Amino acid sequence: MCASLGVSRSGYYDWCKQKPSDRLLSDGVFKQVIQTIYDESDGTYGSPRVYQSLKKQGYIIGRKRVERLMRDMGVVGRVVKVTRRAPGLKQFLASGENLRHGATSPSKINQVWVADITYLKVSKRWMYLSVIMDLYSRKIIGWSLDKNRTAEVTRYGASVGSRWRTQR
Repeated sequence: MCASLGVSRSGYYDWCKQKPSDRLLSDGVFKQVIQTIYDESDGTYGSPRVYQSLKKQGYIIGRKRVERLMRDMGVVGRVVKVTRRAPGLKQFLASGENLRHGATSPSKINQVWVADITYLKVSKRWMYLSVIMDLYSRKIIGWSLDKNRTAEVTRYGASVGSRWRTQR
């Protein structure tokens, strides 16, 4: 084996007998401390938090060394998905009461009208489309595209006037 690797036999045996380096010994100590910090955090701390905790305890160690030791140990912090909520999202998605629940189907045109509001992105800004439909014929009676979302626009759409467009 030594001949195939190009190493003398005496060099190989000297290498086998050498003592572990100071860095290797200190790595063993740091691994134990890292494991206790990780266990105390219930497995939530990753290398940045472990590094900060080691610094607070007075240890002098590099950030990349902590990363390497944790990788060698197979220790990984828990990743939490960060979500950002748009302000007013719950208010926007709040659904209205179903006033037609259990009602009979209409038997002629213009007997029952229904309305709905949806949002569209037009030229990099949100616009709200309000639509009124005849439930019997399923024809669109009128619609409005507005920059403000208000139920009054849909509810009183016929009386709003010029903002309403009629489909023919």
